[in-house]
Amino acid sequence: MSLDKQEIEKAVYAEKNTDGFAQLMQEFKQLGIKRYDYLVAEGLYRYFDEESSIDLTLNGRPKKVAEQSGYEAIQTAVKRAQSGEFDFETFCELAGKAGVSFWTSDLVSKQVVYYDLNKKPLLVEPIPGL
Repeated sequence: MSLDKQEIEKAVYAEKNTDGFAQLMQEFKQLGIKRYDYLVAEGLYRYFDEESSIDLTLNGRPKKVAEQSGYEAIQTAVKRAQSGEFDFETFCELAGKAGVSFWTSDLVSKQVVYYDLNKKPLLVEPIPGL
């Protein structure tokens, strides 16, 4: 299977705010996506299926990543995002301020892991609805 850039774009742009994350993950699963990474400083998504990967910018915007990481700050940002308080760009800004350099959304293990600049996990959250 090969990743389809247009189908991924369509799914991402259909999400109106961060409380639509569970539905987006369902759509990604149907597209054959196994996991994706979001690189905060680059504003870049990296999608993976069984045998390939594709890098897309989509709605990503590069954000500064703080050198000091904070578990409580990213935990609060995730909870607020899950309630639909703000858009993806605001979430990325808050993640960067919390010292998150990237996160991995793994549709197989059904969890999101947020990592600091040293690739140390800061927070592990279940993916709702999978």
